Amino acid sequence: MIEFTYKLKFLRGTLKFVSQELKEKYPDIEIIEENEFETVFRSEEESVEKFRNLYSPTHIEDSHGRVINLSRREWRKGFVPAGINPSLAYILCMVAKLKKEDILLDPFCGSSVIPITALKYFNIKRVICSDISSKAISASKENFKVVGIEESRYKLFRSDIKNIKISKRNIDKIVSNLPYGIRVGDHSGNVEVYKSLELLAKKLLRKKGLLVLLTQEKKLIREVFRREEWNVKSLARVNEGGLFPEIFVIRKK
Repeated sequence: MIEFTYKLKFLRGTLKFVSQELKEKYPDIEIIEENEFETVFRSEEESVEKFRNLYSPTHIEDSHGRVINLSRREWRKGFVPAGINPSLAYILCMVAKLKKEDILLDPFCGSSVIPITALKYFNIKRVICSDISSKAISASKENFKVVGIEESRYKLFRSDIKNIKISKRNIDKIVSNLPYGIRVGDHSGNVEVYKSLELLAKKLLRKKGLLVLLTQEKKLIREVFRREEWNVKSLARVNEGGLFPEIFVIRKK
C-alpha cells in the first residue's frame, strides 16, 4: 500500500481544532508529527486537491512542495480592515457546535465571513448580521451575492449595536469577532460596545444559547459578563496577524 505525506499549517493555538476536523473527515490518516504550527500526516490519498475540504488549517503542502492556501475562500471578494481569517471563522463555528436548526447572530459582522461560514459549511437555518460600518455592509453584500446563498436565510443591516432592533428571544448562538481597540476603534469605546453586547445577549439568547467571541479585550470581557450571571471560559489563545486574541465561550448560569 502506497502512502503519501502531507504537511498542514495552521494558526498558532488552533492545533486542537485542526486535529478534530482532520480526524473527523479523514479517520484513516496516520499522524507522523505535530506541533503548535503544523501537522505532518500520511494518507492513501495521492492528490493534495482531496484536502480542499479542510477549512480550519491555513495551508497544506505535499511531498513535492506544492502548497494550497486552504484559508482562501472563492466567495470572499469583499474585505474590511481587521477582518477575521476565514480559517479562524470556521474554528469559531466549530466551537459553537452549530446545528441545522440554529439561528446565529453576528452584530460585528465585518464582511460577513462568520455568517457565510455558518451557512455554507454548517448549513444552519438562518443568520442575522449587522455592522456599524457602511463599508462592511457593502463588502458583506458583495460576498453574499458571490456565494449565492438564498436571501431568505440571512438578514443583513447596518446598525450600531446599541440600536439593533430585534425583539424575539430566538437566537441560539452569538458568534463574533469583537473589536479589540487596537487596529480598529479604542479601548474606551469598547467598554460601552461590550456592555451593549451583554445586554443584547440577555435579551435575545434562548435559554440554552451561548456566545462564542474572539477578542483581545480579555479583562473587559470578564468584567462585562459578570460571574454572577455568566459562565465565561477561554478555550484558546491564537496568533492572528501578530495579535493574540482568545476564543471565549460564554453561557448563562
